Amino acid sequence: MILAALALAAPAGGGELVVIVHPERQVRLSRSELAQIYLKKRRFWDDGEAIVPVNRDSGSAARARFVRIVFGENARQLEVYWNRQYFGGVRPPATLASDEAVRRFVANERLAIGYVDGGVVDTSVRVVLRLDAPGSASAPAGP
Repeated sequence: MILAALALAAPAGGGELVVIVHPERQVRLSRSELAQIYLKKRRFWDDGEAIVPVNRDSGSAARARFVRIVFGENARQLEVYWNRQYFGGVRPPATLASDEAVRRFVANERLAIGYVDGGVVDTSVRVVLRLDAPGSASAPAGP
């Protein structure tokens, strides 16, 4: 009975990968638009302000899930894509070491977008896309 009560008290969305923005940012995104942001092909919000995407660290399970869900079969091409972009002066999104760090950064930076486990989401950020939800977004986009 205690376990059932604890399960009900757990934060909603735990285990689900979600995309978050600052709570003041009013935006709706598809998976394809999200891919464009993380490839830095889309660099500005609709209001003209620069988008600041943040990744989880490259060895994290969250990053692996994000890449698999958003880029699908094209994920293997990301390294080649970023090598080319780097030599053209475009750097990949910054990385942060934990979901909590991403949430705190996004909560404090109006221009930021990030992804975290739904269990760390609170009122300091706004969820704009649920990546694990069936039918929540369009098909994966490639680099």
